[in-house]
Amino acid sequence: MQERQFKVLAGGMLHDIGKLLYRYNDGRNHSVSGYDFLAEIAKSNNNLDEEILLQVKLHHSGLIRTRNVTNNSLAYITYIADNIAAATDRRKADEQGKGFVKELAQDSIFNLLNNNTGKRKHTPAFLTEDINYPTDKPVSYDEHFYSTCVNNIKNNINGIEFTPEYLNSLLEILEANLTYVPSSTSLSEVADISLFDHSKLTAAIGGCIYQYLLEAGRENYKLERFEKAEKFYSEKAFLIYSLDISGIQDFIYTVASDGALKALRARSLYLELIMENLVDDLLNKCNLARTNLIYCGGGHAYILLPNTQTVKNSIAEFEKESNRWFIDTFKTALFISGGYSLCSANDMKNQPTGSYRNIFKEISNNISAKKLNRYSARQIVQMNTQHHANGERECRVCHRTDMLTDSGKCEICEGIEKFSKSAQTKTFFTVQATKSAEASLPLPGGRYIVADTESSLRSKIGTDTYIRSYSKNDMYTGDSIATKIWMGDYQNGDDFSDFADAAQGIKRIAAMRADIDNLGQAFVQGFENKNFKENYNTLSRTATFSRKLALFFKNHINKILREGVYSIVDDDTPERKATIVYSGGDDVFIIGEWSDIIGFTVDLQEALEEFTQGTLTMSAGIGIYPEKYPVAAMARQTGELEEAAKSLPGKNGISIFDADNTYNWDEFINDVLEEKYRTIKEFFDGTDKYGKNFLYNLLELMRNTLQHPEEKINIARYAYLLARMEPKGKSEDKEKDAAEKAAYAEFSKSMYKWIKDPVQCRQAITAIYIYVYTIREQQEGM
Repeated sequence: MQERQFKVLAGGMLHDIGKLLYRYNDGRNHSVSGYDFLAEIAKSNNNLDEEILLQVKLHHSGLIRTRNVTNNSLAYITYIADNIAAATDRRKADEQGKGFVKELAQDSIFNLLNNNTGKRKHTPAFLTEDINYPTDKPVSYDEHFYSTCVNNIKNNINGIEFTPEYLNSLLEILEANLTYVPSSTSLSEVADISLFDHSKLTAAIGGCIYQYLLEAGRENYKLERFEKAEKFYSEKAFLIYSLDISGIQDFIYTVASDGALKALRARSLYLELIMENLVDDLLNKCNLARTNLIYCGGGHAYILLPNTQTVKNSIAEFEKESNRWFIDTFKTALFISGGYSLCSANDMKNQPTGSYRNIFKEISNNISAKKLNRYSARQIVQMNTQHHANGERECRVCHRTDMLTDSGKCEICEGIEKFSKSAQTKTFFTVQATKSAEASLPLPGGRYIVADTESSLRSKIGTDTYIRSYSKNDMYTGDSIATKIWMGDYQNGDDFSDFADAAQGIKRIAAMRADIDNLGQAFVQGFENKNFKENYNTLSRTATFSRKLALFFKNHINKILREGVYSIVDDDTPERKATIVYSGGDDVFIIGEWSDIIGFTVDLQEALEEFTQGTLTMSAGIGIYPEKYPVAAMARQTGELEEAAKSLPGKNGISIFDADNTYNWDEFINDVLEEKYRTIKEFFDGTDKYGKNFLYNLLELMRNTLQHPEEKINIARYAYLLARMEPKGKSEDKEKDAAEKAAYAEFSKSMYKWIKDPVQCRQAITAIYIYVYTIREQQEGM
C-alpha cells in the first residue's frame, strides 16, 4: 500500500479520538486534545507521524483555516471525508456546540428502522459475546466509562505499529471499544451511529477520495476539497461494489452420511473463509483495508471503492481470476458474481430523495445479469473438453471424477475432512503461499488456508509464505491479522447419535432453518421512515444496521444456545444439545436434540425481537428426523417449511413437522405451547390412569373433525371419549379424588372447547404431536 494512502486511512480512523477525552476530563476542543493524546503516543511509536496527527487536529474548518498547511495536506481530505460521513449520520454541529451533553447514551440503530419510532438506548459497554439489548430505562455514560475507553485504546495502540500491515488491527481496537460510544452527543440529533461506525466510514471515504484525486492528477486538496467542496459532493467519485457467491447451499449439503455433522460444519466454515479471503484480496488489489467493507456474510459482501479506472480494472481482473479458480477447483458448483454502481457523496446521503435506493437497484440488476451469463464461450469449451484418466470412479461425497485419492474421495472433500479435525480446537486461520504438511485447503491465487494455534501462528508471521490470518470470535492485533471472524461455532455433541441419545421421549433429532424476512428491502430502504420520509436512509445507517445484525447471528447466537431459557420438557440444563451448521449475517441452520431445538427457536425469536425492537421478523422451519436421515433431505425439507412460514400474511412465523402446522410466532408460543401444550402436559403428567392410546384416539377424532367438519359424529365420539376419562373418585384419599376430578374437569372443558373451533383445534393437534414426542419410545409408530 502506498504510504500516503495508508496515512489517510489511519488519520480517518483516528480523527475523532479526542471526543473520548472531551467526554472524560478534557474540556478543550476535541481536535486539539486528540492531537495531543496521539502526539504523546508518537514519542514511542515512530510510524505515528505528523501527517497522521494533523488529520486529527485539523479535521474541522475552524482550525484548518487558521493553519498554514500545504495545499496537498491529507488534512483537507479527512476534513471533507468527515463532512460527508457526518452528513450521512445527519449530525449538524461540532461536539462543543450548543445542545451537546457528554453523558448522552447511544441510541439503538433500530429506533427508526421499518417505521419504528423507538427511543431505546444502549448501556455503556465494550464489544463482547454478551448481548447489549437496547433499553427504555434511563441510561447515562459517565466519566469512568470514557476513562476506560481512553486507557484501553492507549494501551492497545502502544502495542501495534503504524504500518499498512497493522491497519486492520487498528480497526479492531476501535470496534472493540467504540461500538457503543455515540458519535454525536447533540440533543437535536438521533445518536444512533457509533463513534466506531463514523470513524470507519470517514476513513473509507477518505481513502476513496485520495485515490480518485490522485488518478485524476488533482493534488491541490485545499482547492479541490476545501474551497470547492460543495461541487465535489455531486461528483461520482465513489462506487459501491457487491460480491455474491452462488451454489452455497448445494455445496454445503453435499456430504456423505458418515461424519455428516462435522462435514457440514467444515464445508460451511471453508466457504466463509473463502469469502473473507476474497474480500481481502480485492481490498488489497484496490490498496484499501477493511475500513471499506460495508458488509460481509452469507455469501454476500458490499464494499465502498473509489471510482477510478484502476479500481474498475482490478474488479474485472479479480472476478476473472476468481471464477477461473472456482472452475478449476469446484467445476460449476460455485460461481462468483459482482456488480457495482457509481455514486456521489450526495447519493450516499440520499440527495436527491431516492438516489440511495437506486444505487442498490443498479447493483442488483448487474449481478442478476451476470448470473444469467455465467461463463464465457472459452470457459464452456474448456469445461466440456476436459478428459479424465479414470471415469469409472467418483468421489463418494461430491461425485466428481477427477482429483481422486485412495480414500474414495476427491482431494477437496478429503482436505475438508482433515481441516475439520484441525480446526476444532484452534482459534486462528492462516492464509499462506505454500501447501504445508498441516491440513490445508486451497484458496484463489495459489494459496492455502490452515488452522493454527497462537504459537504456531507466531512462528509463521514475517516469513515469506505468510499472507494474512483470521482469528475466531476473539480480537487480536498483529502483523496482517485481517480481522476476527464472528462465528456461530456452538457445538454440544459430536454427531447425530449424541443428539438422539440425549432426547427425552422419542429418540429423534431436529433440524431448524430460519432467516430474516424482507432483509433486502430493509437493507435498501429500511430507514425510509413515514415520519422522516427518506431523511435517514443513508449509507452510515445501512452499514451500522447490517453490522449489528451480523453480530447477532454470528456472535450472540452462541450465548443464546449456551444459556437456553425456554423448555418444553422438564430439564433445567441451560446448554442446548445442538450444533450450529451455519449462521450467517441473517440466517441460521442448526441440528440438535429435538426438544432443545424447539426451545432454542423460541429463545432465538424472542432475543431477535428484543434486539431489533420488533423492526425485523424471522421465519423458521423445524423438522424432526431419525438420526440416519440424509442431511441434504433435512436441509431441503426444513427449507420448504421455512418457505411455508413465509407464506403467512406478513411472514413472521414458524412451520413445524409439516406445512399444516404453520403459525405466526405469537400464536405458536402463546396458543400452541403455553396454552394447549402446557394444559395437555400438566394433565397427563399428573396422572397414570390414561395411556397414550387415549391421546391417539383424541388426536384422530380432532383430525377427522378438521378434515370433515360436516360430520358431527366425530365431535359426539370425542365428547364420549372425554366422558369415559372422568375419574370415578372411589379411592380412600378424598382430597386426591377431588384434585383429580378438578384437573379432569378443567382438561375436558378445554379439550371440548378446542375441537369446536377450527383454529384452536389445529393448534391443539400440533400441541398433542409435541407432547406425544416427549413420551414416545423409539419403536412406537404414530
